[in-house]
Amino acid sequence: MTATPTHETIDGAPAPIPTQRLFGIEVADLDLPAAVARIVAWSAAPVPPRIVVTTNLDHVMKLRDNPAFRAVYDRADLVTADGMPFVWLSRLEGTPLKERVTGSDMIEPLMAAAAAAGRRVFLFGSTIERLEGAASRLKAANPALRIVGAYAPPFGFEGDEALHGEITAMLRELEPDIVLVALGAPKQEFWSARMAEALGRGVFVNIGGGLDFLSQDVRRAPPFMRRAGLEWLWRALSEPARLGPRYARILLAAPGLYRMHRRDRAAHPQSDT
Repeated sequence: MTATPTHETIDGAPAPIPTQRLFGIEVADLDLPAAVARIVAWSAAPVPPRIVVTTNLDHVMKLRDNPAFRAVYDRADLVTADGMPFVWLSRLEGTPLKERVTGSDMIEPLMAAAAAAGRRVFLFGSTIERLEGAASRLKAANPALRIVGAYAPPFGFEGDEALHGEITAMLRELEPDIVLVALGAPKQEFWSARMAEALGRGVFVNIGGGLDFLSQDVRRAPPFMRRAGLEWLWRALSEPARLGPRYARILLAAPGLYRMHRRDRAAHPQSDT
């Protein structure tokens, strides 16, 4: 990932984002407050558009076979470590990441900072009931938060060109500074990249199931499981038919993913910044 400017400066010039190359991905070495500050700073001048991705091992597996998904990653302005394996691997390499920064954990502090800064926010994805529930909780916590709209697209919307035009027109009229995108990977990243190009403005933050958790319609893993890196187990047990096979594939692939990481690091010995 190319280092990108922030609200911080070094000798008057924009400071780059420090990164580590883990599982073939340039992952930002930022803690949660720094990531939030970066996004809010970008949203102050929403041109050019920015894309934020929160990465995990499911993404790593999809990236191996999906060049279009890799292209979105290469385009992304900020990639944070959503999955604990990235944190563990960084420790194993002797250069521990400052913190795990998940999409779900990012939402509330980001919205608090957006409210304080007067930013315009749009919610996209999930279901309308969950979007309304999440918006209600965010507004209750941050009365000044400007949520200018919310939209839950129908199944298969990504192939509907007429609907794409309607959504684009709606967002052009509303001019959100920050768009929270909750569709799941890689659909949310594809949509963010396409919409960023269509609008030419805004910060698109891809947060997976974060709004579902915030709405309280889906229960998130207890904090002790998150700290232990077992949130995946909670999710697999909560939705075994949908998520069980995904996590089983990841567990089986983990040794190969580590070998891939070692080969990639050998090919990019100077990649850490």
